Amino acid sequence: MDFNIDVEKKFGAKLAYVRKSKKLSQIKLAEIVDMNFNYIGQIERGEANVTIKTMKILANALEVEIHTLFDFKF
Repeated sequence: MDFNIDVEKKFGAKLAYVRKSKKLSQIKLAEIVDMNFNYIGQIERGEANVTIKTMKILANALEVEIHTLFDFKF
């Protein structure tokens, strides 16, 4: 797998998968992390270039290790 191709889309898809597995809406996740729900949607669609700090915040809110969001085999 070429990690550099569409990594934003793969990260976003994994974020959405984990979020849904926790039964959270984009709006609820956005409230937890104090971000706009539109930004959560942009991340999940691979449209946003997310910082490591934001990734950490999202992982903490979802109660997963950050590396979980980079395991694209799901």
